[in-house]
Amino acid sequence: MILTQDVKKNQMYERLELKSAEQTFRRQIVDGTNCSRFESVIIAKTAKEVFRIGEFGEGRVLLDGQTPYHAVSVKAPPGVPVEKCEKVRLVLSHLDREEDLETLKAHGSSAKRRQQIMRMAVEAQEQGGLLTQEDLAFLLDSDVRTIRSDIRKLREEEQIVVPTRGTVRDIGPGVSHKHKAVQLWLSGKEALEVARRLNHSLTAVERYIQTFCRVVYAQRQMRNTLKTALVVGISLASTNSYLALHEQLLRENSFYKQRLEDVLRVGEAHWEAVDGKKSPSRTPGRKSRGS
Repeated sequence: MILTQDVKKNQMYERLELKSAEQTFRRQIVDGTNCSRFESVIIAKTAKEVFRIGEFGEGRVLLDGQTPYHAVSVKAPPGVPVEKCEKVRLVLSHLDREEDLETLKAHGSSAKRRQQIMRMAVEAQEQGGLLTQEDLAFLLDSDVRTIRSDIRKLREEEQIVVPTRGTVRDIGPGVSHKHKAVQLWLSGKEALEVARRLNHSLTAVERYIQTFCRVVYAQRQMRNTLKTALVVGISLASTNSYLALHEQLLRENSFYKQRLEDVLRVGEAHWEAVDGKKSPSRTPGRKSRGS
């Protein structure tokens, strides 16, 4: 076989993907049991949950691609010098091997960087901090002008607001990439089309959609936001955000009432398979990544 540049690039992506511990475990499951790759993903996730490791761990053990980082607290008022602002310790998913490689292969390095910007900014906000454009430039080894251009592009072309200290303090909350993905799916677009539209990972888009459906259905079953968050395995902030989107769509979008049947069907499938079997009183671990 002739090793073209495209072939070499794909081989590099495959080597990077296979270096994670979870991918190694999945490969051993496939080779040892002759099951499908899809089945190996479910087995690996179940094993992590049973043994309380990875994102299901009870401690704050860093996962592959995560990094601790200190940033200004979301409570800090605008106009106050950074040195006088309260700081918070964050755990950011600097890299998500599966999602970032998928986006890199499908849409290129600029799209991968924008995905990282959105993911880390949202994670910071959910943990009580706000990153600045300078923080993101430092974390991604980029120029601040590049980060500013990426954020402007997301806002102007996709109406997505990246929650940095500047955007949240200056213009208030806006539509997140998760909400945008869910809204596009609810408008009738398929998940793959949504991923292409947002230059985002299909894996991440499918997870946002499934998580939204799970939250809506679980909340109907338990009528308790905290229990819903624990059962679905995401942060309380993410749960409240998805429920607020659900209520907004019920009030303002007549088409959503037709799509609600699809939402509840997806949610019910997850409830029957996983969520309904969990105890609402179980001790919460750290939130799932990118929920």
